[in-house]
Amino acid sequence: MAGELVLLTGGTGFLGHTILVDLLKHGYRVLVAARSHGKVTKVRAAPSIVALDPPATQLMFVLVPDMAAPDAYDEAVQDVDFIIHAAAPLPADYASAAGGSDLRQDRSLEDAFVTACVQGNMGILKSARDKGKTVRRIVMTSSTVAIAPADFFSDAAAASQREKGGKEVVVRGPETRVAVPEPPYKSQLHAYCAAKTASLKAAETFMKDQAPPFDLISIMPSLIFGKDELATGTDSTRMLMYRLLPQKASNDAGDASAGSSLEQEEIAAVGNAVLCTDVARAHVRALDPDIKGSQSFVLNIDARWEDTVPIAKAHITQAFGSGLFHPASPKWTTVPLKWDTTKVRDVLGIELATYDVMVKEVVGEYLEMMRTEGT
Repeated sequence: MAGELVLLTGGTGFLGHTILVDLLKHGYRVLVAARSHGKVTKVRAAPSIVALDPPATQLMFVLVPDMAAPDAYDEAVQDVDFIIHAAAPLPADYASAAGGSDLRQDRSLEDAFVTACVQGNMGILKSARDKGKTVRRIVMTSSTVAIAPADFFSDAAAASQREKGGKEVVVRGPETRVAVPEPPYKSQLHAYCAAKTASLKAAETFMKDQAPPFDLISIMPSLIFGKDELATGTDSTRMLMYRLLPQKASNDAGDASAGSSLEQEEIAAVGNAVLCTDVARAHVRALDPDIKGSQSFVLNIDARWEDTVPIAKAHITQAFGSGLFHPASPKWTTVPLKWDTTKVRDVLGIELATYDVMVKEVVGEYLEMMRTEGT
């Protein structure tokens, strides 16, 4: 309810910042956990925050330099009504293990992803139990990768063929659970899936065994697309642009691979996506007292990666007429993975945006960044 205090972790990142804006618009007071003064300054300078101009009593910050450290949130959880834990203590740039033969690399992947993610979730739960005497609910950001077999994401084509061998299409929902993938991990993505599965299991086990005075809601989005207000330039959308909407040409020799991506071998990937503002709205809506605790919500719409170029061409023609993007589609194959998202509409009252909306929003922001950079 408006006026209540929410501790927000991850508020200086892509999704977390969008959650912050939604919280402020709905009248909540927000305490943002940030790792540094520099990140605080960046958030305060963001256009949405400047436009909202929240008073110092509505938007506050607390420094948490190491979110995985023991007792990291002991001070931050005091006197708050709710916690939204959107932070994920994952490595910003980590060289993935090429295979499973190097024990040192395998152990590093486990520590950097699985151990760190579990410690982050458990740390805030324990702080809320021991120091957060007024906390009534914690809303945690999980992921659809936490509740589907990891090989759907690390080896999508093979997993899809195996599942097609069944008689019926498998539809997974918010109550689906899977075993935590065991090391060795083949890649960063494989380790990330394991981290999300392990942290979800750890959080739910904690709630069952400890029976704290607060409840837990898990928000499980698929691949999140949308505007990134904190992005510093077009580099932030480089992977999306080059893989789904490859550039036709580049004057930068270092970016020569961008125009050649159409000649790469075919890529198979799960066709799941969701708009960032929808995910943020779900987190904030989950704070309402009319939403029962101890439940999960899956946020996803079915997307066909092969449709990305046709969507962009239909709505943002100038990007193709100018030669910025190649008019032909890359060699993407969409692997279907079906989810039951009816609770999002029926319980949270959110109609999820289509993939068309996501493409238009992200490409539109990319073009605006290019104009700002003068390229």
